[in-house]
Amino acid sequence: MKRRLLLLSFTLLFLLTSLTGCWSKRELDEIAIATGLGLDKTENGYKFTVQIINPAEVAAKTISTRTAVTTYTSEGRSLFEALRGLTDKAPRKVYLSHIRKVVFGEELARDGISETLDFLTRDHEFRTDFHIAVAKGMEAHDLLTILTPMEKIPANKMYFSMQTSSEYWAPSLIIKIQQLISTILEDGKEPVISGVYNVGDIKRGSNLSNVEDVGAPTDVRVDSLGVFKGDQLIGWMDQLQSTSYNYIMGNVKNTAEYFECKDKEGSITLEVMEASSNKTVTIKDGEPHFNVEVSVEGNIADVECQIDLMKLDTIKQLEKHFSEQLSILFNDTVSDVQEDFKSDVFGFGDLIHRTKPKYWRTIKDGWEEQFPEVEVTVEATVKINRTGTISNPYEFKKEE
Repeated sequence: MKRRLLLLSFTLLFLLTSLTGCWSKRELDEIAIATGLGLDKTENGYKFTVQIINPAEVAAKTISTRTAVTTYTSEGRSLFEALRGLTDKAPRKVYLSHIRKVVFGEELARDGISETLDFLTRDHEFRTDFHIAVAKGMEAHDLLTILTPMEKIPANKMYFSMQTSSEYWAPSLIIKIQQLISTILEDGKEPVISGVYNVGDIKRGSNLSNVEDVGAPTDVRVDSLGVFKGDQLIGWMDQLQSTSYNYIMGNVKNTAEYFECKDKEGSITLEVMEASSNKTVTIKDGEPHFNVEVSVEGNIADVECQIDLMKLDTIKQLEKHFSEQLSILFNDTVSDVQEDFKSDVFGFGDLIHRTKPKYWRTIKDGWEEQFPEVEVTVEATVKINRTGTISNPYEFKKEE
């Protein structure tokens, strides 16, 4: 009897699963899979651009004259209205669950992105693992029309470029939507978002000929950070400032640092293998004083000056020289951010909030005005672990 009841239970469970498990299914030939999304500002609302995969071209083994993706654009008073407006352009319903990259146009970012964040988190089709970027000096629509070499799907190119750059090249940073929203809502910390922009002619970049040349005339680059105050973009850090920001925030995993040889002609490049940061705050006479310690470990990757690396004193001198140069760069970056942007992207206010909550309550309301004047000291310490497979650099002398 028990066996029959158990068998009956499994049968009912199977039938329920079969009847209800696929009630919302969508066939692949009924949807248009979007991998990239561009959001721009218009006079009456928003411009909504999606980059749709052409499955036949992505899977094709032979070269054709059709592109692997197609972009569709629609305008509306709200983002959802603009999204639904795509139905009279795209032959299928746009499916948003495979979005890899969301790009804000610079004008929209400067006007404020809070409304767009509401749409991106409220719509049930969006996942939360896509990368967010700002189209530097251009519309997101134009950026999404650029065809890229190596990657057939341009949104994937931007996605993987951001990922690779954040791991091996310090100026960029991966930002996802939940992290962005949390930073905007936090007390004492402002967000940054990586910038992407085109190099070359945009019109040429949207043509298939752009990827037929060995060196694509138009390409997409990622190498700077946009500074925000609240939900509004207020300016851009350059490449060196963006690198310094990531060092101070402890985001650097691996990169290359170029140094001029002290008192000698030429240069030395250090491959940074590990970097960490520690921020502390002390209160003196009622004022906060911040100290940032950045530790950098790396290997000598390239030597272009005559120097004796076999001497222990030489390594110590190089470590001191590199530490001094990085300390100057980091301190200059903090000063520039305080003076030019007046936005606490380093989270010094949040540090006070977490470590000295009583003091934070007394200065919280005036932190925005106080941040540009606070004292910040950044000290870098460089340690050289290896000098490579050879000892001293080759010395080539030409015959006179």
